[in-house]
Amino acid sequence: MTEVDTERFGGLFRKIGDAVHIGTKTFKGKTILGSQFGSDALIWRIKSDDVENFRKIDGFIVKDPENAILLQSGTLVGVAGSGIYELDKDAKKPGSEIIWVTKREFVIKWGSPGVYTTDNIMVGCFGISRMRVVNPRNFIMNIVSHKQYYTSEELRNWVKQTITSAVKHVMSRYTVPELLKERRTLAIQTKSELAPETSRWGLELVGLDIGGFKVPDEYQALLSYEIEKQVLETQKELDEARKSMNEVSELIKKYEHMIEQADEMFLSGKLSEERYKELTDKYSKKLAKLKAQF
Repeated sequence: MTEVDTERFGGLFRKIGDAVHIGTKTFKGKTILGSQFGSDALIWRIKSDDVENFRKIDGFIVKDPENAILLQSGTLVGVAGSGIYELDKDAKKPGSEIIWVTKREFVIKWGSPGVYTTDNIMVGCFGISRMRVVNPRNFIMNIVSHKQYYTSEELRNWVKQTITSAVKHVMSRYTVPELLKERRTLAIQTKSELAPETSRWGLELVGLDIGGFKVPDEYQALLSYEIEKQVLETQKELDEARKSMNEVSELIKKYEHMIEQADEMFLSGKLSEERYKELTDKYSKKLAKLKAQF
């Protein structure tokens, strides 16, 4: 279970409102706990044994982008998505914990000093990866454990070596010319190789980018050529994307104008109510579909 899929959790807590209602520490007369994340924190943990008058707390809030899990004596009770939750009295007993987990992305810079390719050449590599927590249960149970605080820096140190090892393993299957030409393929294969491990940790590898390679002098000319080639390809892709977005923008203007014309014709009596509704429904649906692309 990675997201809230019910409004009740074994009778120990239940959803009573949406997180958008939060403005104070109370909700409809109830005292509500909320997270207090630091700038680099990935979790915020509250234990019933550590909070004064915890039994007087009525519930807790989960804001976007967060999840929260409730533990009792180290056993998972449930995972809560965005919302306001009321705690049952049995959820406030000693040994109870509420742990908020952020879903925001964090960046990991990594680098490999060198690995031998299939043509027996030592090549280094560096890049960045973007990750986020998608399964708070696995994340808490397999990485955070009993820790009161856990930062993105700690997680970077945890996963950096795993990323580097996966990159090196994939690189070792290529010759140097192949590596320099297949940078995107290398990234895709590395991401695929890391997926089972990151999933076990409750993480999603959102993206992995190969920043560059360190090659012997005799390959510098080839490296420069491939970099220039990739820059041109990227520019072409950006130009095509920009052209596509411009076309979408023009269509949006066109449909908005059609709706305006329908409004004018209906108000002037030149269009029946039935035909007016038919046209506005048609172009409103087209607009919604186009705007979703932005």
